[in-house]
Amino acid sequence: MANARSDTRNILRRAWLPGLGHWALGHRGRGIRLLLFTVTILAVLLWRWDLFVTGFLAPFWDRRLASLSLVALLASAVALSRWDVKRLLSEEGEAQIHRSPMRVALRRFKENRLAVWAVYIIVALYLVAALAPLLAPFDPAAIPDVQSNRYLAPSWTHPCGTDEFGRDLFSRALYGARVSLSIGLLAMIIAKTIGTTYGATAAYFGGAVDNVLMRIVDIWIAFPTFYLMLMLVGIFEANITVLVLILGLTSWPGTARFIRGEILSLKEQEFTEAARAIGLPAHLIIFRHLIPSALSPVLVTAALSVAGMIGAEAGLSFLGLGIRPPTPSWGNMVAAGQDNLLHAWWIAFFPGSLLAITLISFSLLADGLRDAFDPKALMQKFV
Repeated sequence: MANARSDTRNILRRAWLPGLGHWALGHRGRGIRLLLFTVTILAVLLWRWDLFVTGFLAPFWDRRLASLSLVALLASAVALSRWDVKRLLSEEGEAQIHRSPMRVALRRFKENRLAVWAVYIIVALYLVAALAPLLAPFDPAAIPDVQSNRYLAPSWTHPCGTDEFGRDLFSRALYGARVSLSIGLLAMIIAKTIGTTYGATAAYFGGAVDNVLMRIVDIWIAFPTFYLMLMLVGIFEANITVLVLILGLTSWPGTARFIRGEILSLKEQEFTEAARAIGLPAHLIIFRHLIPSALSPVLVTAALSVAGMIGAEAGLSFLGLGIRPPTPSWGNMVAAGQDNLLHAWWIAFFPGSLLAITLISFSLLADGLRDAFDPKALMQKFV
């Protein structure tokens, strides 16, 4: 008994360095991934130490956020290592008799290699976007000697080449990732929050409330979404905040109709009747019981929504109605290269490739989530 406790304490002490605790438990693959992640963050920290230190004192919030993100990533790696090692120790000490649907869904998701790689790519893109001020070798808006630096082909100094103003495209692509990815994520959160709340409210109360709310949704859907976005962008001055609000506030009706259908079936279940019987108010039944029970399919549509939002932002920026230069986004970078496809192909190629990789990754993630949360497959695991 004493030896077992001593071994447990030794493993937990090793877990302070991400990867070593997992290695001691025999989970070498997971340990190697955690160790590589930590080493990469430490390498960035040492490589950009001056920028990291000055980032806390910089007047620009984006540099300060990058430095804080680096600290948060290191702390998260250590905390995740400790938590996961403790969880693995408890699982090895006790027989896992009960398997929750979430565990089964996670196991099914891990079996889909393409979806797992899509998660790695998406996480890497968001990490690179968060650390862009520390990773970018040049100022993305700086215009050097135009005559000697314009239209330079990819090289060691400029991995993605330069544009017509001599700006480094690699730095602009990193900063463009911050704009495109943040707009897609924030707009999706707004759309899913509004649509989920709206659809659940309509379905739960039913009757006249449901009729009125869903007729509003029908009227909203009658307007072509892209043309509605074009109109709103033309009315308001386009910037990141305005684009997030426009994309989020014009994309919620589809989620509302989908959630309404899910809640209509769930509100007749026994757990909802029991909640009503003990006198729970309507808002608690909706937000604590109904919406969490219908959340799995929302995750699938959320991944597709992020891809749709990023594509919509890129389309608006490509047309000159979204993010405008000198602020970089993948959409306006592709637009800047459309007239130079023959003699300066790299201007549009690299941001266009990043955009395509991102959209494909989110589509593969949605496919993996759909297969993992398939109700029929989940039920077969418990039969």
